[in-house]
Amino acid sequence: MKYAIACKSAHFWHQLNEISPELINNASCIFKSPDDLFLLSKKDIDLIFFPHWSWVVPDEYIEEFICICFHSTPLPYGRGGSPIQNMVLNQHKATQVVALKMTKQLDAGPVYLRKEVSLLGGGEEVFRRIYKTIISMMNSLLVELPIPQPQDGDVVIFKRRSKEQSRLDMNYNIEYIFDQIRILDVDGYPPAYIDIGDYRLTFSHPSMRLSGYIDAHVRIQKKTST
Repeated sequence: MKYAIACKSAHFWHQLNEISPELINNASCIFKSPDDLFLLSKKDIDLIFFPHWSWVVPDEYIEEFICICFHSTPLPYGRGGSPIQNMVLNQHKATQVVALKMTKQLDAGPVYLRKEVSLLGGGEEVFRRIYKTIISMMNSLLVELPIPQPQDGDVVIFKRRSKEQSRLDMNYNIEYIFDQIRILDVDGYPPAYIDIGDYRLTFSHPSMRLSGYIDAHVRIQKKTST
């Protein structure tokens, strides 16, 4: 089966090259932006993997190819944006990585595979774990592509988090504040912050201490005008 990989994350490509470089080497095409994808020649491939993609895929591609995306919630719970952050901030300690067939309705397609993944640890650690799981699933699907099964259960929609939602809410308990910092401590995501006067304090590398406080790196800088 001829396949392509479409992914915007440099971290995913780096991990894929470390864990399973043959997936890249054997791919007919790789796409890192919508402009790349739109140059696709329809005769070249049968299947497109979308491990981490943020743009709308044209309907004609969904109809022409087998398009498989990966979503990090136990679908149909958690359709929509910012799945990992929303799962953690809804107090879940684990999630599922779901490989599903793309349809015109977002995150609603039938499911090929599900795998449990822990949400414990720092944000980068969680993403590396999820990417490793996706790579394993891609390899499995290339060996055998099962018949996808319809999603079953109540649909719960997640909203994509805005930059403003990275502002720390200090009215929560210390564990929730820790979760806010750790799951936003990912390259490419707006980090957790608080504003004090003319300055913005952003937080990274948090560590929860047994005595009930958080150690973290703090950057202090003048707020920029918007």
